[in-house]
Amino acid sequence: MEMDAENLKVVAIFRNFSPAMLEEFSKSFKQTEYAKNSVVFRERSEGDTLFIIVSGEVVIEKKLDEEGRDFKQLAILGLGEFFGEMAVLEGITRFAQARASADTVLYEIKRAQFFGFIKEHPETGISIFTEIMKVISRRLQHTSNELTMLFDMANLVMEEPSSASEFLKRMVEEICIYFEGSWNINGYLYNQFNEEYDPVVSKETFPGGPARKEFKGELKSGWLDETAYLMVFSAHNKPLGYIIFAKSAALSHYEKNNLVTIFNTIASILSSAIENIEHRTEAALLLKLKKQRERI
Repeated sequence: MEMDAENLKVVAIFRNFSPAMLEEFSKSFKQTEYAKNSVVFRERSEGDTLFIIVSGEVVIEKKLDEEGRDFKQLAILGLGEFFGEMAVLEGITRFAQARASADTVLYEIKRAQFFGFIKEHPETGISIFTEIMKVISRRLQHTSNELTMLFDMANLVMEEPSSASEFLKRMVEEICIYFEGSWNINGYLYNQFNEEYDPVVSKETFPGGPARKEFKGELKSGWLDETAYLMVFSAHNKPLGYIIFAKSAALSHYEKNNLVTIFNTIASILSSAIENIEHRTEAALLLKLKKQRERI
């Protein structure tokens, strides 16, 4: 496939490049295609390549077991975004795995070619490093917010709430401060007796938002439109509930990708916590029934 320097114009680190310089720099790149679910590089592997997404989508994920069967999603990257920069800048091993989550086309440049170009064009090199540091800072801020939110959620789980509805209410109160701008957050729990979802918590800051009546049949997490996300939580294929997050303004592709990783984290913790709460409630009820029978 022919290399197209025009594709570099959407990449932040090349925003100050002239057309002639983009054309020259593009000659250092190799264009590679990855099929959906193909691994670009594995965690702990050696690397000296910077990758830029021309089309498709790449997931950055950290393995949770030695066998590499379970992963924690760290980031979702799309058109114009880059990754692998730390291996190029510092020559360190990959701290996570990169996987194409859709059919993807990448531009790849080796460390030697990257620094060779910067050495020949020092003024442009300063611009490149400035933009890279901006992106790294933004990613660190996202990670910091997620870690702080995890800490607050962990503390709430340790308190062992008396009911799933109480836990969901308190969870929404804890996490709402981590979402910038105006958000409506509405949470529902599955009622196994009537097989419907009961409203449990509503925190609204602006009028409007998705109507609950829109959801029929089996629910699946995902974006409903440019402003709203349906986050479903379940355990062992058993529905537990869902939360609708709706922002007052449309979100960018980058913002939506960052939020998906946070929503996945929240859903995972909610699933585990509510399942444990239901088990405790069921055990307490069985114990109560047993004591009643013993009295008869």
